[in-house]
Amino acid sequence: MDGDPQTAGVVFERDVSFILGGKVHDVIRRQRAQRTPSRIEVPGLQCLVVGSGGREHAITWRLLLDRAVGAVDVAPGNGGTSLIARNLDNLSIAEAHRIAQHAIKNQIDLAVIGPDDAIAAGVADEVRRSGVPTVGPSREAGKLEWSKSFAKEVMEQAGVPTAPWWTFDDMDQFAEFARDAQRPLVVKADGLAAGKGVVVARDRDEALAAGRAALEERKFGDAGKRIVVEECLVGDELSLHALVDGDVVVALPTSRDYKRVGDGDTGANTGGMGAYSPSSRIDDAGAQPLVDRLIAPVARELVRRGTPYRGILYAGVLLAEDGPYVLEYNARFGDPEAQVVLPRIAGDFSALLLALAHGRLGAYLVEHPLELSKDHAVDVVVAASGYPAKPTTGERIDGLFDLPSGTLVFHAGTRRVNDSFITAGGRVVHVVGRGATLADARAAAYRAVEGIRFPSAFHRSDIATPRAVHAS
Repeated sequence: MDGDPQTAGVVFERDVSFILGGKVHDVIRRQRAQRTPSRIEVPGLQCLVVGSGGREHAITWRLLLDRAVGAVDVAPGNGGTSLIARNLDNLSIAEAHRIAQHAIKNQIDLAVIGPDDAIAAGVADEVRRSGVPTVGPSREAGKLEWSKSFAKEVMEQAGVPTAPWWTFDDMDQFAEFARDAQRPLVVKADGLAAGKGVVVARDRDEALAAGRAALEERKFGDAGKRIVVEECLVGDELSLHALVDGDVVVALPTSRDYKRVGDGDTGANTGGMGAYSPSSRIDDAGAQPLVDRLIAPVARELVRRGTPYRGILYAGVLLAEDGPYVLEYNARFGDPEAQVVLPRIAGDFSALLLALAHGRLGAYLVEHPLELSKDHAVDVVVAASGYPAKPTTGERIDGLFDLPSGTLVFHAGTRRVNDSFITAGGRVVHVVGRGATLADARAAAYRAVEGIRFPSAFHRSDIATPRAVHAS
């Protein structure tokens, strides 16, 4: 049998009492009993989530809040998902055929593809071809993320504002260009680089070093054999997520993440050290007009090209003085953005995703408009020293079961060993606080962070502070 049979059929109360600190069993039972019956016609949905990070833990948790969901398999999963779902730790995220075979054998009703590597490997294509309703774009549509030059070309065709850009695969040509540049440059690996392939160069020397690392030193392997170079824009960043079903594009809650490893947005780029939702610049009510301007035209362009997009599309947006610009597209939920967006989606999440997977999103939302909570959420990442370069691993994590009531904890780089959890990656856990205001949510998150203990633990101290919220 795939995965660990001891984790199959874990009850809902155990799942939530683990992720939420405190004694919440009775509250959860009451909340679940008070929910209206699911609108999905097939009870006991069997779901499959592909991935192993905090994003996939959050997706799994959110699916299990729905009464219609019977069980979730996670391929391969992590220490946290092992408590609420069945981990398929003998599958890797890029094994498209084996994942599809598991979906068929286990009669999966809904598959959700989490990470960018799985999209680029064609996992959504293979699972969808097997007849399983799937949330995740085809490999060709997902090229919006795994080729930045392709995304730029599509943006130009669709009329979406983006920074002026150039591509290079030769270091000498790039060096000549950089020496003559009149504005600061951003140097990006064209392919997937785990969120670490972007350098905002402060001067020509930094730009040249970034180009050399990608093109000559092959720091990112084939992902960096071509670089995309942009003029550096100045403004506030925004993470803009949408459900995309062909030319039907629906905004999700806004958010903002923090990519630099150190306080004050200093140090190396990471996959993300924290996030909050909604954005302080564009609230949830303002999301749809921005989606109509920045995401919908690209969705229509992909339909025109014969490669319609079906899944989550997330635009990294810069809000400049002269208007918004798209910096990049991501063909999935952001990580850590998912950890603050998903808790704010109310209603039947599984029904929403199933409608998207079946190509009926527009019709579904006519009958069941998207429901969002009014609260705020803040995610603080607890990471291991050495991240993002070479994180320390193999350390026991303490304090996971003694957190304040109402706190959400999503695992990322963890491994379960019997009843203990061991660090197994750079970003170890995501601690999410919620509150009526951003300040309340931030305070809740940081109270809980203080309880997470392992020798090499560190975190940013300025996630969602007024200074960081308004920083460019």
